Amino acid sequence: MKTLRLGVAGWWLLWLVIQIGMPVRATETVTVPAEVRAIVARIQPATLRAHTELLSDDLFEGRAPGTRGGLLTAKYIAAQFQTSGLEPLGGSYFQNVPIVNLRAIPTTMTFRAASGATVELAYGTEFTAQSGECLPEVRLDDVPVVFAGYGIVAPEYDWNDYKDVDVRGKIVMLLVNDPGLHNPSIFQGRTLTYYGRWTYKYEEAARRGARGVLLIHTTESATYPWQVVQSSNTGTRSELVRDANSPPVVALKSWITDDAAVRIARLGGKRLATLIEQAERRDFRPVPLDTTLSLHLKSDVSTLESPNVVGWLPGRDEKLRDECVVVTAHYDHFGVKEDPASGQRLIYRGALDNASGVAALLAMAEALGKSDWRPRRSVLFLSVTAEEQGLLGAQYYCEHPLIPLEKTAANINLDEVNVFGRTRDFVPLGAERSTLGKTIDALAKLEGLVMKPDPFPQNGSFFRSDHFCFAKAGVPCLSLNFGVEVEGKPEGWGKQRFDTYVRRDYHQPTDTIQEDWDFRGAAQHAQFALLIVATVADDPARPDWLPGEAFQRKKT
Repeated sequence: MKTLRLGVAGWWLLWLVIQIGMPVRATETVTVPAEVRAIVARIQPATLRAHTELLSDDLFEGRAPGTRGGLLTAKYIAAQFQTSGLEPLGGSYFQNVPIVNLRAIPTTMTFRAASGATVELAYGTEFTAQSGECLPEVRLDDVPVVFAGYGIVAPEYDWNDYKDVDVRGKIVMLLVNDPGLHNPSIFQGRTLTYYGRWTYKYEEAARRGARGVLLIHTTESATYPWQVVQSSNTGTRSELVRDANSPPVVALKSWITDDAAVRIARLGGKRLATLIEQAERRDFRPVPLDTTLSLHLKSDVSTLESPNVVGWLPGRDEKLRDECVVVTAHYDHFGVKEDPASGQRLIYRGALDNASGVAALLAMAEALGKSDWRPRRSVLFLSVTAEEQGLLGAQYYCEHPLIPLEKTAANINLDEVNVFGRTRDFVPLGAERSTLGKTIDALAKLEGLVMKPDPFPQNGSFFRSDHFCFAKAGVPCLSLNFGVEVEGKPEGWGKQRFDTYVRRDYHQPTDTIQEDWDFRGAAQHAQFALLIVATVADDPARPDWLPGEAFQRKKT
């Protein structure tokens, strides 16, 4: 994927420079009609709390795709759309997404050196594994292992980690993140690019013909602890049903701990620290580790359908109502899992991630749907499934859009709504990439808010939620994240509170409503999101990507 070599501050500076000299394509100054003000004011903290409490209740069993709890969630959302006056599309509020569910059966992974010495890894505590081909059995017998650095091929950065080495049929061991993590002068420094995402690494390895991938986890490079890898990659995992047009995949998708990677390298007479130092340079070439991997991975495999939930609100303009603005929020989480240590049944409730986002989407749909005012364009409210499994519901929608993507003006995404209190700032992820940034900036000034770049650029959040599927499909988009300058709190409190959530609760059973959550922040978040949606949907000018942006729509 082509990405400009700019840090996060550079992106915002470039955006400002370009905006000054470019033709007006979207709203520079905005006036919010009184009708819209009245609609936005209908969104109240109590409504958001009520939806969030219910969606994260044990009754919904963690909302895993295709499960009883997941289907119950979808029906609840559809019922809310219907009572809010939203219309179905194609006669239904559901777009069924065909999914393959895989539950890996715990096993061991064995590495062997030429001398006969071995290293064995334990499932869950030292590695996770999944069949990339969605098969009930993956058998790997003494497959050579190659260290391929970051596993990146990026011509615009003059970077190729696979140079001169054929990895077809082999296992590649890769670093997570991209080289800018430790060298601010290359890539985008600590601002993660898509090349650093684990999804890209699997994709590129498959294009190179690799048999499997071992991703080396560190808390710094992944930006979350090993427990998140465990909860996200064990138990039941999902993939879209493959067909003849599906891209190539690796047979084995695996994460390993940093300590396991050290032992594997040492088995072949190498030092992992030395290999990592070499991988930081452009002249790096893949290094055979002189070890082989053996694994017999069995999985319980089943196919099912898990719905995206859609609600349509037609626009008022005869010419523009065929176009739409799509509002997204994923409803799924990780369902119910058994704690391997205690055997206890654990419910992953996902209160912040993303019951809060669905609550905001429902409140916005109700406020707009029950009003008499309509924007020029139509608005499609879309609550997608299987985001936690790799943005599968959004990917499927973009591959099978209910409204043509060329008629989709923009996508506004909600993933984790602010529950820590009203803020003085907001983070519109991706706004700096399109003319949406101009509209957001104008609205922020009206609301007395400051738009800020991502305070956690190393997390690569732009690539980690449903809007990214729309970006890859050419639709201008943003994900409205909350800021960290919380009213009435000391400087740094908001960032510290979010860091605590990531360390303690992210993708854990402890992601439940907390006593100190302040839903006035959630109301502010949802109100501002609805202002953006109403403004963009009512603006005769369509948003567009900025010149040179990698996601430009294909010209027809």
